[in-house]
Amino acid sequence: MVHLYCVDGTNVVRGAYGYGGADFREQEDADAERLVTALGQLCEALQGRIEVEVIFDGTFRALRSSASNLRVRFAREVEADDLILDRVRSRRYEGGSRMTVVTGDGELGRMAIDEGGRWQRVGRGA
Repeated sequence: MVHLYCVDGTNVVRGAYGYGGADFREQEDADAERLVTALGQLCEALQGRIEVEVIFDGTFRALRSSASNLRVRFAREVEADDLILDRVRSRRYEGGSRMTVVTGDGELGRMAIDEGGRWQRVGRGA
């Protein structure tokens, strides 16, 4: 079975570059686009072995990849953390292999483990 990675997009972008908030929206959008591009290249290189979902907080933005095994989603009315945990739970209930949550958020990572997932920590500046 293909391994699924669920990336906490906003957390990874803000943690990697060390900023956040409305004053940095343009830079955050550009860095989010870079993240999706890099993940798309990884997905294309590992076609058939992994699937990646990147979930960002907030409204839709035009972030796309041509990789068929990469999906970009936006948490509009709920927190991205809630969507990520829902994905961990659904994967467990489907009987699929465990999924890995990629985030620097320790609370989310521990909750993913408690729900049967794995946690790949992303440190500041990673």
